[in-house]
Amino acid sequence: MNILRGSGVEGLKGIEPIKGNKIRPLIECERTQIEQYCEERNLNPRIDKTNFENIYQRNKIRNELIPYIQKEFNPNIIKTMERLSNIITLENEYIEKQTQGIYQKLIIQEKPKEIQIDLKKFNLQETVIKSRLIRYIIKRLWKTTKSIEKIHIDDIIKLCSNNIGNKYITPNKNTKILIKNHKIYFIVC
Repeated sequence: MNILRGSGVEGLKGIEPIKGNKIRPLIECERTQIEQYCEERNLNPRIDKTNFENIYQRNKIRNELIPYIQKEFNPNIIKTMERLSNIITLENEYIEKQTQGIYQKLIIQEKPKEIQIDLKKFNLQETVIKSRLIRYIIKRLWKTTKSIEKIHIDDIIKLCSNNIGNKYITPNKNTKILIKNHKIYFIVC
């Protein structure tokens, strides 16, 4: 579903078995395994009838697209997607560690509602790292990146590459990115 939405790497990892305080102990079990378990133990599980209604995108994918791909292209598409998810998870963890290390080299000051980093050092980074740094900094300030989209990140990178002082953008009503005195200020409004 995230591929169809145009997700970045983070969205391609899929649903994680453990994330924060949420634990999904059955996420790696196939539906047939769960159904078989219930049948063998005479359990009567509750079934959400909306799972069979193809008015929702997730159900169309589960009920129509995946079976079509299994029939016409790859009968093991689920296992293939699991392998891809595992690879993406490992690579994402590596890039995140690299981003954190680079952040430590760029940071000038960090306050609860403001982070300052070195503009020149930021501009020397590859675009993928610049994007990651922006998301990392926004997450440090807001604990989430939900309100920051790719277009905002591209705008911030463009603003920084212009290297002109005293310019700013507000990618959302709560965040201001200011270029001043050879620094990038990420400010909570």
